[in-house]
Amino acid sequence: MNKHVTLADAVRETVTPGAQIIFSFSHNRAHAAAFEVARQFKDTEALELVGTGLIEYASVLASAGAIKRMESAFMGNSYPAPAPAKVLCDMVESGGGHDPNWTNLTLPLRLMAGAFGWPFIPVHSLLGSGLGEGKGRAEIENPFGEGSVGVIAPLVPDVAFVHGAIADTHGNTVVYGPHGEDLWGAWAAKKVVVTAEKVVDPEEFRKLGPRPGFPGHRVTRVVEVPYGAHPQAQFVWNDDGVRPYAEDYEMRSELRRLSRKPDEMRAWVEEWVFGQTHESYLERLGKDYLEELNTAAFMEADSNFTAPDTGPPTPEEVAATVAMREAVSKVVGEGYELLFAGIGLSHIAAWAAEELCRAKGYHPMLVAETGLYGFRPAKGDPYLFNPPNTRSSLFHSDFTHTLGILGGPRSERCLTMLGAGQMDSRGNVNSSWIGGKNFIVGAGGANDLVKGNSDYMVVMPASSRRLIENVDFVTSPVGSLACVATDLGILELSKETGELEIAAVVTPPGKLAEGIEKFRGACGWDVKVKADPRRLNEPEPGELALLRSFDPEKKLLG
Repeated sequence: MNKHVTLADAVRETVTPGAQIIFSFSHNRAHAAAFEVARQFKDTEALELVGTGLIEYASVLASAGAIKRMESAFMGNSYPAPAPAKVLCDMVESGGGHDPNWTNLTLPLRLMAGAFGWPFIPVHSLLGSGLGEGKGRAEIENPFGEGSVGVIAPLVPDVAFVHGAIADTHGNTVVYGPHGEDLWGAWAAKKVVVTAEKVVDPEEFRKLGPRPGFPGHRVTRVVEVPYGAHPQAQFVWNDDGVRPYAEDYEMRSELRRLSRKPDEMRAWVEEWVFGQTHESYLERLGKDYLEELNTAAFMEADSNFTAPDTGPPTPEEVAATVAMREAVSKVVGEGYELLFAGIGLSHIAAWAAEELCRAKGYHPMLVAETGLYGFRPAKGDPYLFNPPNTRSSLFHSDFTHTLGILGGPRSERCLTMLGAGQMDSRGNVNSSWIGGKNFIVGAGGANDLVKGNSDYMVVMPASSRRLIENVDFVTSPVGSLACVATDLGILELSKETGELEIAAVVTPPGKLAEGIEKFRGACGWDVKVKADPRRLNEPEPGELALLRSFDPEKKLLG
């Protein structure tokens, strides 16, 4: 059956008012399809949007007035690192039954349950945190052992949108990794719309040979949409007659800025979405501009790249240096074999630590939650999921394997490095709600990792606004916390009191007492000091040079 139609027809024939839609992702999302949904459902507030990560496409749909309710694990901007999107925060904070309190593991597991027809699925995540409260969550007696177990409800969207590299007219589609949420949304959904860079005859498709992808018999409509993932990247790992393209950092940065200003975001949507078709959108971007994105997809990382000296270290650079040193010490001294790099400042610290470990003859594998395993970070580009990083991976996987297994309850020899919006005196982390009413971004994968079996450290500059006595909302309860690495020193949990204590201080020789007082002043509670705190040297020029080689413009390093 030929399922090949236009983009407008694909949306018109599958999405109806009241539908719950998901934009499934491996690395990218079907942005062109999201823009078409925004055109057809302008100012209707008729749709529910679910997804592990609601990023730029969600800001567009919300600004277009197409969405009435959302469910997510992360909601905001992800380039170059997590940040709130006011257009989405405003919706969540206004009521309407939104549920942004899932995680990067639990939402795909809900889709998995939906795909398998299960009534529920057990999880280790959520329990013991504010995320464990709400619809679709329960705690039941373990029928095969002692104690209780958390379970979550299945999720069956009405329509899933998937963007692939190449498809045939029957809907068979090649979807390359890293796989992130994977295609559980498509497997669970009642209808599936595929957009692909190229749509070919079934016999031509067969000549490609086996590829990762999705079967045509589950696809409702398929559409040829060149650059259909833009402004995200399209990875192509085989010779499929399709040209890959890189992230459009310029547009993603602009959308990040606009998402903080709802009126300006709406004006952009009026101009770039409502006033365009996909074809005119590409014409407006221009052939030369698109060609630059194609070329950038093949750029190799310069291993000898050095960043210019940009002066004294920022608080972020000092915190990253402290974390980097601690990670190297733990890999060398305690035998960790995996460095799980969270997104943000923590991943820069992890990248630098991995390079220093290799220089010492140790080879921990770097892992990123969307499915990068054993990758080598590119110099000069701090974005975690850039093409050279992705291309250098030994394997591509997904959330269920990285968060559920590598960093999960049976994790082995894994050291995780995470960021935090706020942390309280007992090590609980909040990245969800301030004052119970102001939304931040959500859990992402942090709760999953903290509830797993990996040891972890948190990397953050110290301030009394972020290090507080009690968090308003527990996104991630304290787990196997190794330390908190800050620009002023290191906090560790006391075995006696269960509270964080000052264990080390960044300060010049002979200034330990002054450094301790400064650190205490940056904590929002009467923090205690360990009996014999260590003195840590300020960053050396070589350490700063290494960190800055990954982030020369200090997008994450302040």
